[in-house]
Amino acid sequence: MLVLVGLLLAFGGLGALLEDDRTPTTSETAPADVPPTRSPPRTPTPSEPRDAPAQPTTKPPTTRPPGVVVLRVIDGDTIDVRGDGRIVPKDTVTRVRLLEIDTPERGACFADTATARTSALLPAGSSARAERDVELTDRYDRYLLYVWNDQGVFVNESLVRSGHATAVLFPPNDKHWPGISRAEDAARQAGAGLWTACTDTPEPAPPDTPTRPNLPEGPPAGVPDVDCADLPGPVWVGPDDPHRLDRDGDGIGCDTG
Repeated sequence: MLVLVGLLLAFGGLGALLEDDRTPTTSETAPADVPPTRSPPRTPTPSEPRDAPAQPTTKPPTTRPPGVVVLRVIDGDTIDVRGDGRIVPKDTVTRVRLLEIDTPERGACFADTATARTSALLPAGSSARAERDVELTDRYDRYLLYVWNDQGVFVNESLVRSGHATAVLFPPNDKHWPGISRAEDAARQAGAGLWTACTDTPEPAPPDTPTRPNLPEGPPAGVPDVDCADLPGPVWVGPDDPHRLDRDGDGIGCDTG
């Protein structure tokens, strides 16, 4: 009997132990659902620059300089062109006198060479860039311009530098005078072009008592240089001849072909 009671007590203690093993401990209990914590948005400090909004990129408009198309070379310093309407009229033939230079008149020493050089720099049909100065036209309605050819060569200065033209200042147009006058100094020192080719040609002696014929007065000194191509015919220039129109020294300019 005592043995039976002992066995029952033993089995009872064992069951209690097994029951304790099946009960979860506090550390094994599943945690309750906790909502996630969201960080507040970061506000930049005053020392931190804010990103600027993207700006649309636009290219500045390209402005094409005033241009002309060369139609014909009259002589070394005079050409006929057609403009684009900004400086030189459009759709019409306009005569242009290259500013600040002078080339020999037709028939004079080096005249043909100077004309050929201008034709090489400004061939007919080529495009060129034109620039004006203070006075746009002269008394003969010629446009007074600086010209760059389609290769970017400053034609006025180039003709002087190579000795195909001399530098002549006609105020108030003097924008490029410093460079053109320096080009003449360089050409003279180098003996370029007409500075060597024409030094041996004697100046014709003027007649002792030139007789004044019934001819219109030639252009006075102090105006942009005039060529015979700009005049309707012979003119009286007298012994001074400021524009070198008289080739035989008789006081009459532009009287020979």
